[in-house]
Amino acid sequence: MTPADFAALTRLGWNDTLAASMVDASSNTVPVRVIEQHRSEYRVSGAFGEHAARTQPALLKQMNAEGDGIAVGDWAMFTAEGHWLVQCLPRFSLLERSREDGRRQRLVANVDTALLVMGLDGDYKPERLARYQQMTEASGVRVVIALTKADRVADAASQRATIQQQAGLDTPVLLMDPRKPATRELLTAYLQPGHTLALLGSSGVGKSSLMNTLLGAEVQRTAETQTTDDLGRHTTTARFLRQLPGGACLIDTPGMRELKLVEEQVADDFADIRALTETCRFSDCQHRNEPGCAVISAVTPERMAAYRDHLTPKPAKFRRGKG
Repeated sequence: MTPADFAALTRLGWNDTLAASMVDASSNTVPVRVIEQHRSEYRVSGAFGEHAARTQPALLKQMNAEGDGIAVGDWAMFTAEGHWLVQCLPRFSLLERSREDGRRQRLVANVDTALLVMGLDGDYKPERLARYQQMTEASGVRVVIALTKADRVADAASQRATIQQQAGLDTPVLLMDPRKPATRELLTAYLQPGHTLALLGSSGVGKSSLMNTLLGAEVQRTAETQTTDDLGRHTTTARFLRQLPGGACLIDTPGMRELKLVEEQVADDFADIRALTETCRFSDCQHRNEPGCAVISAVTPERMAAYRDHLTPKPAKFRRGKG
């Protein structure tokens, strides 16, 4: 690999760990990153530009047997003859959710920071945001929360304070207008060369506008806000990765109103509430009507009811034995 090739890959997020995983790679293959996913094909980018690609049947069989697959953000080895992806390279992170049928849906891979976008208007759902944060942190991905549409509410500062308390003091919570250039300055720390940022949130909260602002061009169509519920119209229909002018990578994703966690994420489903209990005024607070309760002020009654149900011992379940 030439220095120029290495530099081009580094701008896509390439690193020494990925380079070390190429020891068994064939001489006629090159590393590429998956930047778009379609029904049966992908679009990949590497040192030699962008190409359409398909999964080699042998690799597809292997992934099916392992219950795995390729996601936008993945790295793979690519051969120009046949435009095949022949080997997947190791991931350092994977964001995924559970489908209604119990299967896992891979969202994006190899993400350093997830920007969780929520509107302060009709999209304002702290409980859903908590689940986004839980999914993201369970994957080892840094969380930054972006609150949009502050001009549509009476007290944006108060709502931001509520979200900051819920998310924890170590999690950045930013008020922003995705359409304004000043947004780039707010996110400077996460837009460094080789860094990958993913946009997550429901439809119409400004993810596409934010991508256009960070790219400095109108590459993703945006739509007018619906007057009935203050939500923008859904414009992103697929996940895709774009390189930003400063050298970082940005992955946009379709809006998700519902987020069902996979099994290992559910174990920490109420981490936000447990963190809040540490800041209550009284150490034996029951989080019902005590003065100075940090939980009551930040968590909806419905979520508190779910939390108390979670704490209630359940009858033991036994598997049927053999014989």
